[in-house]
Amino acid sequence: MGFSGVPMVHCDIGGFFSFGKMRRDDELFVRWMEMGCFSLLMRSHESIRPWANSQFDARAVKPHTVALTNLHVALKPYIDRCIEDAQRGIPAIRPDFYETMDYGASRDMYSYFLGPDLYVCSVIQRRARQRTVHLPAGDWVHLWTGKAYAGGEEYLVNAPLGQLPVFYKKDSSYSDLFRGAVAGNK
Repeated sequence: MGFSGVPMVHCDIGGFFSFGKMRRDDELFVRWMEMGCFSLLMRSHESIRPWANSQFDARAVKPHTVALTNLHVALKPYIDRCIEDAQRGIPAIRPDFYETMDYGASRDMYSYFLGPDLYVCSVIQRRARQRTVHLPAGDWVHLWTGKAYAGGEEYLVNAPLGQLPVFYKKDSSYSDLFRGAVAGNK
């Protein structure tokens, strides 16, 4: 169980273990941290073979570890709201079709809402530095750039390592928090 009896939906950043030829490199670890940053609980795992896998303090990973951890902390008021919603039975992590409840409207099995106002578009392709995003209806703002986007459209969006595409609702009551969280992390 999680906070106050709320199940904590999250991922163990980096996974729990690896075996054989499986290996977690720096890029995979950072992409996993990006997703963990936009969940209720952000925690990493060392694995049972730390010498064979990239870790949170690896030279190429550490700047992202610091930035994403600081961002997660800065988002705490919003995350707390998501936990409050979960206590009332509203899922914190939601599929892309959640608002319409029309599964046929699903456009991306790797994107999700964190609470009602953040839309997170995971990057799962190795060496990808751009990603096609299908934004749900509404007006959206790119978390990292502040650029406005119209929902219901498809866009090719930059996705540098450490900055997966994340959008917030333009009319969110947390807009100032989202802008400040990113500005405080630059």
